[in-house]
Amino acid sequence: MSGAAPACERAAAFVTARGDALARARAEVLLGLAPRECALSALDSQDTHAAPDRIRQLLGVCADLRALDAPLVEAACLHLAESQSTDGGWGDPARDAEDERLHLTGMLAGQLAKTRFVRPETLDAAGAFLTERWDPDRVQGFRWQGIAAFACYFANAPHEESDAVLQWCGRELERGFRERAFDAVSTARVLLHCDASGLPGGRFESDELVVALMTEQQSDGSWPVAAHAWAADPVERTLDGIVALLRLTR
Repeated sequence: MSGAAPACERAAAFVTARGDALARARAEVLLGLAPRECALSALDSQDTHAAPDRIRQLLGVCADLRALDAPLVEAACLHLAESQSTDGGWGDPARDAEDERLHLTGMLAGQLAKTRFVRPETLDAAGAFLTERWDPDRVQGFRWQGIAAFACYFANAPHEESDAVLQWCGRELERGFRERAFDAVSTARVLLHCDASGLPGGRFESDELVVALMTEQQSDGSWPVAAHAWAADPVERTLDGIVALLRLTR
């Protein structure tokens, strides 16, 4: 779409000015200015035995770079299999709120499902955890984290409940976007996690989302951080915007 390339260039300039070495490398790789190894070499210093939420972020970066086949992802998958709770989720059942564990588990298992390293029993246990706790109320009322988590897992992992769950997620994602409870970057981020340009039940076109992304981009090239955003840092948020524009216009 006309205007998407200049928007990405403005966003990359913001990342270059405000981001660290890894952020700058990610922007260059995304725009085709450097091979993905440039960003992966910076990622190699990341701890694949870190807390599950940190690994969630690591897998998200690798997914954006189309690098879920990297050795560091294999190490992360092994660690996640070993740290999965007996109930199939991640997070501490005694300490963490259930909604937090649902979000973490959906996002981790959905990303794992895209890799060739995941153990089937790990995915099955996570699916059982999510299915046991599935309720439409968890995605209604503009609950972005619930939509993102359930959509990420059920769009990427084969499951008999996928269509029914994704219908709810798609409808609620569209409703949030239409009523401006979710901005364009947050809406697109759900689709990116799902490796999709749309979800069942959602009736908006990718071109409409691209227009919204370009409209909401700020004069400095960044996108504003939303309260429910996947990324709370302006640089990370801007990298989200770049990925969204590139994926939705190709």
